[in-house]
Amino acid sequence: MYMKLADIQEIQLDHTSRCQLKCSQCARTFGGWSEYPENQNLDLTLEDYKVLLEPFPQGQLRLFHCGNYGDALASRTFDNTFDYSLSRDPKSIMIITNGSLRSSKWWSELAQRGGKKLKVAFSIDGLEDTNHIYREGAIFRKIIENAKAFISEGGRARWDFIEFKHNYHQIELAEEIAHEIGFEEFNVKYTARFASEGNKAVTNNKKQKVEDTDTNKNQSDRVDIIKSYGSFDEYVNKTEISCKTQKRNSVFVDMHMRLWPCCWLGAPLYLKKKSAQTESFKHFLDLYGHDFNSLRVHGWKVLEHEFFNSYLESSWKSPDERFKRIYTCGRTCGEKFEFSSGYGQNRNVKVLRGAEV
Repeated sequence: MYMKLADIQEIQLDHTSRCQLKCSQCARTFGGWSEYPENQNLDLTLEDYKVLLEPFPQGQLRLFHCGNYGDALASRTFDNTFDYSLSRDPKSIMIITNGSLRSSKWWSELAQRGGKKLKVAFSIDGLEDTNHIYREGAIFRKIIENAKAFISEGGRARWDFIEFKHNYHQIELAEEIAHEIGFEEFNVKYTARFASEGNKAVTNNKKQKVEDTDTNKNQSDRVDIIKSYGSFDEYVNKTEISCKTQKRNSVFVDMHMRLWPCCWLGAPLYLKKKSAQTESFKHFLDLYGHDFNSLRVHGWKVLEHEFFNSYLESSWKSPDERFKRIYTCGRTCGEKFEFSSGYGQNRNVKVLRGAEV
């Protein structure tokens, strides 16, 4: 069995489908996600949060707004669900955001409401002249204004910086600015998306080039994998899998209130662009239908479904005609390629002041 209800210690959330940015490697932009009408303007509700949280003892859970497709702060229901989450006494609440939304007054009040249980990661990939190249639509000055308002009221904040060729030269200066403002941590990370897609550059909506850095270990790992396996796809089909989120007793809930083991596995269902990931999804969706993991339909009994009870672990260890390997699992949690900056080698967190890491 993948996980029992009593074992869950963290719920990752894609609270909304809304986001005002058009980041060039986001699935909203390159995957055709926005072409599906049913994905527009979705928000988890207070009733959803009651279904999510009431079965758990107070003080058991970490809540993590990871922003798979949307930015939680773009949601019309964020405030009342955030207050309800606090009333359930979570161990912690983490929010990842582009930081451009809401007023500085709202950010000051958020720090007061969340206290030490709340931590916000501001995704800022460069300075005023570069951040918008990848974070298309982000307003750097507004982000810094909001971060200052949050931190000035005791808010705990981390600066997440994805390195590209166009911003690599700014990392040291950005770290200095982060320290001056009062961020607890400065997190430099590189993305595996270039290497996993087999390229080193993309263009944004304004035809500006977004390039990978020469220091990205994922690129050399991909070369080694192809030498050993013949192709990246063959590696995905044969590699040993060690599930990252299972180790953390973590699950993911998307903006449709569907339960997944992780945010990576929760993504391909909503991609219109055909890929190895979307193709591997077809098999178990044909077996089970689109609502097999709906918490709105089944509640937490979804964990008793064959998908969680048998399919996942069988597909990793002994795949067959029924329990076929899921491409996303091999790509993300295989032994020779580190896809995630949240769990693996492709991040470098520097503690700037008294952070609880």
